[in-house]
Amino acid sequence: MAAFGSPRSSGGRAANPRSFPWESVRLTAVTEFVLVHGSGQHAGCWERVAALLRGAGHVVVAPDLPKTVAGSGLVEQAQVVAAAVTTAAPIVVAHSLCGVLLPVVAERVPCRRLVFLAAVIPEPGVSVREQFAADPTMFHPAWLQAGAKFADPVARAALAAEFLFHDCPAGELPWSQSTVQVIDSQRMITERCPVAAWPAVPSTAIVAASDRTLTAAWCRRRARERLGGEAFELPGGHCPQNSRPTALAAMLAGLA
Repeated sequence: MAAFGSPRSSGGRAANPRSFPWESVRLTAVTEFVLVHGSGQHAGCWERVAALLRGAGHVVVAPDLPKTVAGSGLVEQAQVVAAAVTTAAPIVVAHSLCGVLLPVVAERVPCRRLVFLAAVIPEPGVSVREQFAADPTMFHPAWLQAGAKFADPVARAALAAEFLFHDCPAGELPWSQSTVQVIDSQRMITERCPVAAWPAVPSTAIVAASDRTLTAAWCRRRARERLGGEAFELPGGHCPQNSRPTALAAMLAGLA
């Protein structure tokens, strides 16, 4: 099984994916990656990253989360993710708001690593709304003003292009737009994280340096405070699975 190598360069930042030595792969154990989409997309957003990881010999599953408010509580969503696991000790990757699910998933299935991709890193016993109230630098002000309009199908495409896919190549934008599907996230935002303590699982944050939703500064700081280390970084916006699938797949495989 081919591995992509280390995701770090000197100083703890992501190595340049365009110069990655794809020819110098090494053999390592097969890893299962469970890829969890964010609250504004469906599981199809992972198809290009998943194809690259599978091509390198890994096992990949990408569950599609319930979209209605009745099924979108933290426990219900985490159960969907846990039920998708097919092997022992997977690496579970969650994007955006769905980062709040990772410690809940880890209470239900043994995990090798949790990866927060441009994601909310929750605090046990605290809701996302309470996290934001305590630190308003969590989200970009422009996103806060625009985000409420994201539920409007008429406005959604323009908002997605501006806030989620602004770094996607023009030719890839139609595909990226096709991956947009909104979860009714009210419960995910207002429910307190239902774990009593942070799980004893290695955890990694990947920051999108030009994220227009979550601020990169908050993500870096939160990685240090809660995860105990510096975040990895990718250039570009909130959805590297759309705009930089090769670089993201290389980074994830380097964690295997």
